[in-house]
Amino acid sequence: MKRVAFFVVYFLTPVVPIVLYMRSVGTGIDSYSVSMALGIMAFILVCNQFMLASRPGFAVAALGPRSLVGMHSTVPVFILILAGVHKALKELNGFSEDTLQAGFGAATWVLFAIVIVSAVLFMANTFWFKLALVQSIRKWVYATFKLTYKGSRLLHNMTVLAAVLIMVHVLLASSGSFAANPAGIAWMCGWMALALVMYARYRMLGRPAPKIAA
Repeated sequence: MKRVAFFVVYFLTPVVPIVLYMRSVGTGIDSYSVSMALGIMAFILVCNQFMLASRPGFAVAALGPRSLVGMHSTVPVFILILAGVHKALKELNGFSEDTLQAGFGAATWVLFAIVIVSAVLFMANTFWFKLALVQSIRKWVYATFKLTYKGSRLLHNMTVLAAVLIMVHVLLASSGSFAANPAGIAWMCGWMALALVMYARYRMLGRPAPKIAA
């Protein structure tokens, strides 16, 4: 039951900011509002990735260490799909892809794609890692680019840069005016700040030492 409850809460975390943005924009259910909702969901799930990476006790208790790592390795693929559909729907609604705001969004997407590929090839101990095709690509990358686990770890840490870029992307959005949508922007900024603080704390303190029975 803990596992089910965790999944429900995890995937419902974007609901509050989506409602706040919808109320601010005052739009009905159309391709633009769907695009906005998908973008917000992708953003919140990016924040949640930092929270999962910090291995909070409630998440470990609900999922177990192995399932938590598996979820952390799988959700980014879902995030990329959400962001890709968000981008496509915005284009259909006439939004230019040549703006600074769109540029930050595109740069974030590319960074996350690089991080996911490097993690799948060299770091993730999940079903992705065990696929024959992934193993073949992994060997080719090793031989061609001499990329090691250490180098892949460095690429993985680029997620912090991606978080900054996606935050700028959100703040520059037409729906991200603080004057028009203070509650929505405050929620998004607060959620990102909470996620990065949890992640920074985990990185500084390190993984807790295993308890040794007396």
